[in-house]
Amino acid sequence: MGRLSEDSRQAAWLGFSVWTLSCGLFVLPTYFGTGQLPARFLEHVAVLYLVGIALTTLIHLAAVHVRHRPLAARLVVMAGVVVLASALLGVADFAATWWLRAAAQENPFAALARTLNNTVGFIWLYGLIAAILVIIQASRTVRERERELADARAAEMRAREQAAQAEAQASTARLAALKYQLNPHLLFNALNAASSLVVNQRNEDAEAMLAKLTAFLRATLVGDLQDTVTVGQELSTVETYLDIEAVRFGERLHVQVDCPPELEDRRMPGFLLQPLVENAVKYAVAPTRRAVTVRIAFAAQGGDLVITIEDDGDPAKAATVGCGTGVGLTNVRQRLAVLYGERGLLSTEPLPQGFRATVRLPLTAAAVSSVQAA
Repeated sequence: MGRLSEDSRQAAWLGFSVWTLSCGLFVLPTYFGTGQLPARFLEHVAVLYLVGIALTTLIHLAAVHVRHRPLAARLVVMAGVVVLASALLGVADFAATWWLRAAAQENPFAALARTLNNTVGFIWLYGLIAAILVIIQASRTVRERERELADARAAEMRAREQAAQAEAQASTARLAALKYQLNPHLLFNALNAASSLVVNQRNEDAEAMLAKLTAFLRATLVGDLQDTVTVGQELSTVETYLDIEAVRFGERLHVQVDCPPELEDRRMPGFLLQPLVENAVKYAVAPTRRAVTVRIAFAAQGGDLVITIEDDGDPAKAATVGCGTGVGLTNVRQRLAVLYGERGLLSTEPLPQGFRATVRLPLTAAAVSSVQAA
C-alpha cells in the first residue's frame, strides 16, 4: 500500500475493517449457538469477505471518478453503484449457498429468500461505505483546492516580487542613464570654460578650475543617484561647483545660501541641485558683464521640502530657460518622477528681474533632530 494515495489507503483500510467486523458479527451467533463452525460455513463467509472487499474497491473507484461532479450527479451515480455492488454480492452469496450447501439438500427457494434478505443488508452496508468514501473524496478535493490556492498566492507573491525587482532595476537603470547624461554635460561646460581661460592667458585660473573640477567629478562619479544625502552634503557639492565657476567669473558671480540649521540633516537626492544652479550660472551670469546674485533657499512647507534657486539676471536671457528643454531641467524632472512620483515636482518661472526654479519633494525625517513643518 506504500504506493497508494492517501485516500486509496483509507478506502482499503475501510473495506478491510468493515468486512472483518461484519463477517465477525456474522460468525459469532453461529459459534455461540452451536459451539462449532462448520467448514462449509466458513468457506461461505470467506467468499462473502473477499467479494465484499473487492466490490468496496469498485465503490471507491466510483467515488474518485465523480468527486468533481455536481452533488446531484454524485448522489445518483453512488446510489447506482451501491445497488449494483449489493446485487453482485447477493449473486455471490446465492452461488456460494447453492454450491456449498447443495449436499445438504437445502431448499433453493429458502436459499433465494435468505439471499434477498441479505442483499437488503448489503445495500445498507455499502451505502455506509459509499458515504464515508464520498466524505474522504470531498476532503481530498478541499485539500487540493487549498493547495492550489496557496500555490496561486505564492505564485502571485513571486510575480509581485519579480515585478518589484524589475521596477527597481528599471529605476536604477533610468537613474544611471541620467547620471551618465549629466556628467558629460557638466564636464563639457567646465572644460570649455577652462579652454577659454587658457585662450585669455588666465593659466592659473584655468589650472585652479581643473583642480576643482577633478575633485568635483571624483565626488560625484562614485555616488549613486538613487541614494539620498543630507541637505548639508548636497550644499557642499553645490558650493564645490560654484567654486569652479567662481574661478571663471570672479566678481560677476555672487552666491547667497539660506538654509535653516534644522534642515541640514534632512535627506534629499544627491546631485539634484547642481543642474539648476548650473542653469542659473549659464543663463544669468555668463551672458552679462554685471554682477549677478544666485540665491539658494531651503524651507519646510507642510510635509514637503521646498528648494528655490533664483537669480537676478537678464529676464530676456532667463526666458530661454523656462521652456524646460535643456539637459539640466529635464534631468531633474525625470529624477524626481522616478524617485517620488507625483510628490516630486520642479516648477520654473521668469521673474521681473531674473529667473526662479522651485523643487518640491517629501520632507524626510532628520538624522538627528526634527523640524516642525512651517
